[in-house]
Amino acid sequence: LLMLSPKKKLKDAILVMTERRLGSIIIEQENKKVIALLSDGDLRRALMNDNFSMDCKVEDIATKNPKRLKNKELLASDALQIIEDYKIQLLIVTDENDKLVGVLHIHDLIEAGIKWKKETKKFKKR
Repeated sequence: LLMLSPKKKLKDAILVMTERRLGSIIIEQENKKVIALLSDGDLRRALMNDNFSMDCKVEDIATKNPKRLKNKELLASDALQIIEDYKIQLLIVTDENDKLVGVLHIHDLIEAGIKWKKETKKFKKR
């Protein structure tokens, strides 16, 4: 899993994402605290801005405070539900100090045969 400093230039992040075939990179402070996530979607939205620059810092366009999970005991199906509810591909798992423990990717969960529960509040029939 790749982690980058928020001060890295966007062009460096894109190069790494392309070389390693990654859709996202986690942004962390020097103390290893997760502070942001740079995704393909963030890059596409940034490209639409008239003042876009490849020399900007990743922290300028990355999603700050991305969705994360601190409960390491949560069922995989519940994690998939969070991913589905928020329309994200990657759910970051951190400890109580926001330091990275791991990530859950939607494709990995689905390939493992995990199914999300449709009977949640958001999907309940009225």
